[in-house]
Amino acid sequence: MASYYDIDDILVEEQRVPVVFQQAVNGVDIDPSAETHCVEPGSKVELPYWLAHELHLRKVAKMKVPACFNQRTKLELGADGASVDLRSRCLHFYEFGCKIAPLVVEG
Repeated sequence: MASYYDIDDILVEEQRVPVVFQQAVNGVDIDPSAETHCVEPGSKVELPYWLAHELHLRKVAKMKVPACFNQRTKLELGADGASVDLRSRCLHFYEFGCKIAPLVVEG
């Protein structure tokens, strides 16, 4: 487990994650251009990992696979992993992958 003051862990948890809301949520301001402050079930947004993780644990939203771990990345790593620039996809690719792997839903 990472330290509360570990700057790398803080930066990893700031990575954006696509989520799909499973329940309606009132009183949130995710989209500043929206007229209402509520999110309907089925809404898709990108949130920081730390927030998406809490919503996932409370069964309010489901996390999807982030773009840095998509099928194309898997194919490139399988073909020639040494030539793939992981840093350009995600600054903390491995740490983020370890945190998000048990939680995401593909598709």
